[in-house]
Amino acid sequence: MSKKQAIIIGATGAAGQNIVEFTADHPWFEIGCLSASERSHGKSYRDATAKAVFFREVPKEEVMEMKVIGADHVDPRDYDVAFSALPTEIAKVQEAKFAKHIPVISTASAYRYEADTPVLLPDVNPTHIGMIEGQRANRGWNGYVVPGPNCTTIGLVSTLKPLLDKYGVDVVSMVSMQSLSGAGEKGLRADSEYRINALKNVIPLIGGEEEKVFMETNKILGDMVDGKLIDASINIHSTCTRVDVKIVHTEAIHLGLGKAASAEEVKATFEGYRSEAQEQKLPSVAEQPIIVVDEEDGPQPKKHGDYPKMVTLVGRLRENPLFNNGISYVITSDNLEKGAGGGAVLSAEYLQVKGFL
Repeated sequence: MSKKQAIIIGATGAAGQNIVEFTADHPWFEIGCLSASERSHGKSYRDATAKAVFFREVPKEEVMEMKVIGADHVDPRDYDVAFSALPTEIAKVQEAKFAKHIPVISTASAYRYEADTPVLLPDVNPTHIGMIEGQRANRGWNGYVVPGPNCTTIGLVSTLKPLLDKYGVDVVSMVSMQSLSGAGEKGLRADSEYRINALKNVIPLIGGEEEKVFMETNKILGDMVDGKLIDASINIHSTCTRVDVKIVHTEAIHLGLGKAASAEEVKATFEGYRSEAQEQKLPSVAEQPIIVVDEEDGPQPKKHGDYPKMVTLVGRLRENPLFNNGISYVITSDNLEKGAGGGAVLSAEYLQVKGFL
């Protein structure tokens, strides 16, 4: 199988660098172009990222020496697929420009809340790709835009999905402790005022985040009925905070199930969950997407990397008497894997095996 030629737009920012890491040695995709703003046009990728390096592992030399091309100098028709890591305000225009011709897999929120656009997480809501043909027809595109969820939403919906399928979920209360990298460049740059304020601190508000959690969770967990998406209508309340942790989000989740289940039954449900993405053995998918940790003080962001990539870790699992059929647990989820580049690449893999690339 010949590799698909991929263009990464917004390649020099934190999310773009993350996508580059996940595509640099991918068995199905080859980086054909790294695109960014005009100020980076003509520079090597190494030089274009030199003042703001966010790689966890620096890509191979041939990628770092590629010339960055300004977005206005690119013809989308030269590529098979675009990965977008653009800021939302720019993504609305640029992603549409590319989607006229080719598929766009996005980490931006520009199209997440559009009625004809799926917010895809292949091991949670794979059937939502059924919305793509409607999007194409509505907008007159040959391609499409498929965004992934907000990085906070991912760990939550990954664990709610198996519970919803088996028991139903009526109400959810969640408190997030989100890492600095979830704020993008401003959370990672050492000279950023935002980062300086966050050091040895907790910021008890992330603007707009709680609304995103509510909307995205109900959209992602909704059902396709006669080609249309019906939201899950779960009653969700969240408090989203920023903490002084570089990578990996933590969430404390309390919920009421539709029917009673013990903590041991919920544990077995988590550990037994598999989706079509696992059945397809996609290159980036976790073999076991949810792992319940044995340590009584786990999971912890610092130890998340000890486990396989692209997993959601669950701990502190217990019954909660404050809710009808109540269950509580704590999760960690890597916001720079499934929450960014890894999630985008996983979506592209699934779309390829389903014939959409």
